[in-house]
Amino acid sequence: MPSKDFPSASEHVTQETINRYADISGDYNPIHVDEEAAAASEFGGTIAHGPIALQTFFRSLTEWLESPAPPAGTVINITFRAPTRPGDTIHCELRDQTGDEITTECLNQDGTTVITAKSTIPS
Repeated sequence: MPSKDFPSASEHVTQETINRYADISGDYNPIHVDEEAAAASEFGGTIAHGPIALQTFFRSLTEWLESPAPPAGTVINITFRAPTRPGDTIHCELRDQTGDEITTECLNQDGTTVITAKSTIPS
């Protein structure tokens, strides 16, 4: 495991970001792209697709590992904790490192954890 500090990548999310991701992925679920339908939902407005916020974890991890991808055999368990909304800025922080295991959190600008990622990275 690297001995350097874990970098904190960040991403500002806009409705345009969400719409572009819908175009790339083909996921046009109204909760993401239809502001009127999303406003009537339990979320009260559009929310980002999970991978949009999750990219801050992968950018931080690969920069930390100085590799374009995690090594083969890496196990990553992801828990989505709260929605990411247009206007949020998400960043990733290392919370714990024990041996080959790390725990990270992706947080919004208010400090709300939107994603927890626990990873086992082979040596």
